[in-house]
Amino acid sequence: MVNQEKASQLARDGFDLWQAGRLEEAVPLYREALEYVDPNHWALEGYYGEFGAILATLGRDDEAREQFELSLAAARRNDRDEQSPGVLIARYFLSEHLLKMNAPSEALAVIEPVSFVGSRQDCALLTVQAKALWGLSRCAEARLAAEAAIAAASSEEIRERVRGILGSIIRPGTDG
Repeated sequence: MVNQEKASQLARDGFDLWQAGRLEEAVPLYREALEYVDPNHWALEGYYGEFGAILATLGRDDEAREQFELSLAAARRNDRDEQSPGVLIARYFLSEHLLKMNAPSEALAVIEPVSFVGSRQDCALLTVQAKALWGLSRCAEARLAAEAAIAAASSEEIRERVRGILGSIIRPGTDG
């Protein structure tokens, strides 16, 4: 039964618990919110993504993956433009989670539809691409993606952070 007001309140309460570090308590609230949410509501992708993040933090990777996949599907329903911020962000979180699950080929497949030119998420998605390629022992391609990720960073601070994340890929003499 759709009750968007109740779904929104449950999701807000779940979010507050998550932010307070009370993840296990947030889980049933998100589950219940998803029972009441309007399947066409603009916030659905966010509910799925937030719930996925909670489950991932709890180490419930398969459940988290499902939520991240649902988030991407909802984002794509909301905006058919593959370059829209919502779709790109959902792709990022799903692909990062797949890397965590040691599924680099699946992570790469999630971001393949993305054109990296002109996207605000270039740096993040290129970082995922570099890590996925490295995980597949495609070292030369991984280094190119890593260099592109660093170049796409919007500030020196972010460039340094990306260099730290991708250090093993960009350092000469390292092989996957």
